[in-house]
Amino acid sequence: MSNKLYWIWFQNAVGIGASLSNYLRACTIEQFYNKKDYSELKIGEKRLAKLLDKNLSRAEKTLKICEEKGYRVLTPDDEEYPLSFKDISAAPAVLYVLGNIDFNAVPMVSVIGARKASNYSINVATRLSYSLATGGVCVVSGGALGVDSASHAGALAAGGKTVIILGCGLDVEHLKSNEAVRRAAVSKGALVSEFPPGTPPSRNTFPLRNRLIAALSLGTVVIQAGKKSGSLITVRDAKSFGRDVFAVPGGIYNPEFEGVNYLLKDGAKAVFGVRDILEEYKEKYPQIDIERAAVYDISEPEDMYDDLPTTKIESVDKEIAFDLSEKKQFPDLSPKTRLVYDSLEFGKRHVNEISAATGLTLGEVLSHLTSLELIDAVRALGGGVYEQI
Repeated sequence: MSNKLYWIWFQNAVGIGASLSNYLRACTIEQFYNKKDYSELKIGEKRLAKLLDKNLSRAEKTLKICEEKGYRVLTPDDEEYPLSFKDISAAPAVLYVLGNIDFNAVPMVSVIGARKASNYSINVATRLSYSLATGGVCVVSGGALGVDSASHAGALAAGGKTVIILGCGLDVEHLKSNEAVRRAAVSKGALVSEFPPGTPPSRNTFPLRNRLIAALSLGTVVIQAGKKSGSLITVRDAKSFGRDVFAVPGGIYNPEFEGVNYLLKDGAKAVFGVRDILEEYKEKYPQIDIERAAVYDISEPEDMYDDLPTTKIESVDKEIAFDLSEKKQFPDLSPKTRLVYDSLEFGKRHVNEISAATGLTLGEVLSHLTSLELIDAVRALGGGVYEQI
């Protein structure tokens, strides 16, 4: 009988995120399955009952679905199983993979950040990931909107590899607008999940997913994160696994960057270009080409994107030419007017808040807001509150 069935049974019984070492003490998965007594584990009655239920029909059904859909099923017994997971206590018992990437043959770095990302953050994520991929690194992220999508798209535009780790089953239609990104990732890397097919996303699945992003990567780069950002959960896991943490500096008066700036204060390495990341790994991984990556990091490739990374991803797949930023662009704004406009990037704000965020006087703010109203860039909501249109 295939050990994969035992591992799927084990995952169903103990739950995702459980510590393998707490259960499999000096025994194989088959030996653990065949045990009659688990009293030494000191676990609750419900979990004990699941372990004593030796019915493999659910595992067999899962394995059949994977065979039909072409999903690879990787367990700790397989050579293809990521070696980077072997040094964490809560290693996944089962991985479901769509794609053919060799997890142990290429260095991986995760690039993560806010879903409601600013144009600055989208630009940085796309450009940095493009450079990482050009330099021989596989970019890992979570497939969400904002920074995640920009990271995957940047790597794909460079003809590089990317891995999307999902917080749901591989077959679940989550974030359908990102379908083209996921499809392209399969051909250049992989979709990965530890959740069986059919598992919907929930508030509990994403923190579990985040630990895999951290564990699979040599280091995690954070681009835009608020004080309570989910990215900080990934960073916490990365630190606990002994992985590197990098952060891209953001505006010190902008609460959307409070988390990432805290990381810098707490010791994360500041990233001003791809060299700051790759220099940490060039000695161990000879396939990393810093000089080639740095060329693209400094001079923006013409076939990558225009002013902003919105439509120039056709080199990957015409259907991946999605707009990463649906907001209107106003390239001719003066620096101070641009500052006022960008201060409204994350939603409505009172003029006093805009003044505090930009450092401009109240009179200057009102003057620039009037200019922005005249070109239909912002609108007044009453009571001194404005928002972007």
